Amino acid sequence: MKKLKYITVLRSLAILAVLMVHITQRTSGVNDYLPPFVSSLMYNGLQGVQLFYVLSAFTLFLSFADRQNERTPVKNYFIRRFFRIAPLYYLAVVIYYLIRLNDNSISAANLLSNFVFLHGLSPYWINNIVPGSWSVAVEVSFYCMLPWLFKWIKNIEHACIFLIISLVIRYTLYHFLYAHSPIADIGLWEGYMFYYFPNQLPVFAVGVILYFLIYDKDNLKIRPKTAFAAFIIISACVAIKPEMIFKPFLLFSFSFLVLILSLRSYHPRVLFNPIITYIGEISYTLYLSHFGAIFLLERFNCLNLIHKVGIMPTTVNFIINYLLVLGIAGIISSVLFYSIELPMQNFGKKLIKRMSHKANLIEEKTSQ
Repeated sequence: MKKLKYITVLRSLAILAVLMVHITQRTSGVNDYLPPFVSSLMYNGLQGVQLFYVLSAFTLFLSFADRQNERTPVKNYFIRRFFRIAPLYYLAVVIYYLIRLNDNSISAANLLSNFVFLHGLSPYWINNIVPGSWSVAVEVSFYCMLPWLFKWIKNIEHACIFLIISLVIRYTLYHFLYAHSPIADIGLWEGYMFYYFPNQLPVFAVGVILYFLIYDKDNLKIRPKTAFAAFIIISACVAIKPEMIFKPFLLFSFSFLVLILSLRSYHPRVLFNPIITYIGEISYTLYLSHFGAIFLLERFNCLNLIHKVGIMPTTVNFIINYLLVLGIAGIISSVLFYSIELPMQNFGKKLIKRMSHKANLIEEKTSQ
């Protein structure tokens, strides 16, 4: 599948937003000296993960559709996904585990769960080894669902039904599990209920809707009774529990749909340039490595170099912190991208070709 430049640019915006929130959390004085709307904007950089999810659902549907003529599209799909995500993530697990070697909270089961991508099933494991690994667990969960979803969702109407179902699932599970916490640490459990896959499922549904908006323009029809049922369900949810729909991460997901549609045709130079594009290319590596860059800078006391207080020192500290983290993480990510991520993706492609060639030879022999 040909790479879409606007998708690469959007991945860049997503990772730059994620970096913003993590650096904001480590910049002293943000809450005390910056205007509330500015600090709120900076902390909302965490919504960059939701932008990744919308883009992921969109591109996965597009890629899966383009490769339906392959001999074994589902098996090939999982091979591509494994070599796209796993090698670099396994390296991150090892490195971050070694950093925290004396941490008694990391058990053998916890470590194993990360290698099989099941760490998202436990509130104690979901972020315990690799910082930010909750998003990888959620992403892999969607990977596993996608072949079934692609078989079931055939048009914009089905995609909208999927969104409504995902909202109902999210709401039902959230309120049931909130009322019946299985662990004593309420704060940890509340955090987990945001991170875990069912809570994020509607975000992926937005990406599926986006796919049909762009690539099924001639069939953007929804039956009147389906639209009426959707209206009743959504209106009831808003009237009874408005937070079911109006959670910030859900609202941002819908706004990202509009952003993606706009950047598909509108290419401002401030975004469509070689630097932004390159950051988008290494965005996955950058996501995993920037925590390590932050760790190194904190270890050597290189964050918050200006010790004065006030709006200007805080702002300058944030800018310096951001550039330092982006620079160090960018160097690490570039090395890992060309030495591990890209070669492993190419290996996966070669493996698929080899398996396809072998299957063709077997078929020729049996047909003779």
